[in-house]
Amino acid sequence: MKKYRVRWGRVALLLIGIALSIVIIYYIVAGIIAAAKWCVGLFDTPDDAVADKVEVLKVSGTQLLESQRMTLRLDSLMTVPMRLDKSRIAVSVYDLTTRQPVYAFHEKRLLPPASCMKIATAVAALRRLGFAHTYKVSLLTRGVMKADTLVGSLMLLADDDPLFEDFSVLTGRLKQRGINCVKGNIYLNLARRDTLRAHPTAKVWDIPFNRTPVLLKGERHIERNLKYALAAAGVRYIKDSSVRPAGKYSYVATVSHRLTDVITPMMIHSSNIKADALMYHLDYKRGLQRERMDWDVRHDIELFWQETFAADDPGTMRGFVFNDGSGLSPDNRLTAAFLVEMLKYAYADTAIRRYFIDEALATPDSGLRRGSLLSRMSRPEYRGKIFCKTGTMTTKGGSSLAGYIHSDDGHWYAFAIINVDSPVAEARIFQDKLCKMMIKAK
Repeated sequence: MKKYRVRWGRVALLLIGIALSIVIIYYIVAGIIAAAKWCVGLFDTPDDAVADKVEVLKVSGTQLLESQRMTLRLDSLMTVPMRLDKSRIAVSVYDLTTRQPVYAFHEKRLLPPASCMKIATAVAALRRLGFAHTYKVSLLTRGVMKADTLVGSLMLLADDDPLFEDFSVLTGRLKQRGINCVKGNIYLNLARRDTLRAHPTAKVWDIPFNRTPVLLKGERHIERNLKYALAAAGVRYIKDSSVRPAGKYSYVATVSHRLTDVITPMMIHSSNIKADALMYHLDYKRGLQRERMDWDVRHDIELFWQETFAADDPGTMRGFVFNDGSGLSPDNRLTAAFLVEMLKYAYADTAIRRYFIDEALATPDSGLRRGSLLSRMSRPEYRGKIFCKTGTMTTKGGSSLAGYIHSDDGHWYAFAIINVDSPVAEARIFQDKLCKMMIKAK
């Protein structure tokens, strides 16, 4: 029987040939696929190209370590004995730089947020109405001139502007047009015909009538003030119901204020009147309320946040209560975690973030930006480091603080602290201590 000898050299050559063939086939196929993708890419629209891009957050190990250190620092504060009842404290902290939750302590507990409710109102108004939105108050005329007398109608067309002080500018312009007398009728076309009042669960003196702006004091008061202003400008008014002028109204004068002119003092100085006025103004503009307050209607600030956060998870806002836009109602209910979610939402919007940090949130500066912070965290090392909204509800022993911190570790944090059933002074000391610990992270 003939024996065959295996020639290993030839086997090796054969295997090398097969391997080379596989490599060549692989590159040919890869080239064909790449060419096909390139050809398809020629027909991609810009929207397709953008849709294919996925933002990748680059976070270094050092940044993650700093975030973890912050967690330990805050936990060390909460574990030491304190005079406050820890069961009545809620804390939520989020690292905006690493996009990581940092600390949570009773963060899902439903509590009255006090004036931190104004954060919800401000963001909803900015998103719904836009930064360019203005309140307008105008005086219009219709009729014919006989000598220096307007025989016709005078109309006041007014938004519920909480910054409007008096009618002297409008009536002065009327006088400048040579109108010394109006014979006919005065009509009021108002966004708000009743008097702005606090929610029934709040104290009646929380929005005092004597401090309420003229356009929020009710129809009778507005009409009386307009007539006084006409007389002060030297313009007589002779009521004549028989006058029925034809034609269109023409504008005599308009006074306007920007939306941000209302929101800035509302946030820095915690103006309850401006906050509730803004809430009803938003309801009016969205068609939810017309001319008179209805406390049983769901306000648009609640609907906005419902649409924003609860679309995918209907349980997100279960148990939340939005009785007003100011936080005066002790029955309002939010969580510290949700306050942080609102701050995260605002931070992601470049325009709102810049406005909040540059203008609208209180900060321990040397100027008017202190607002409701007063002397809290007033030392120089805290300036430019914390931007926040304060909240106080003495009837419930409630105090809150929420906003942004630019820590010494270079990170930006969103935070919310709510204290209830506690001495307000003690709660503020605790809040300030926690914030100082976040600021001085190194």
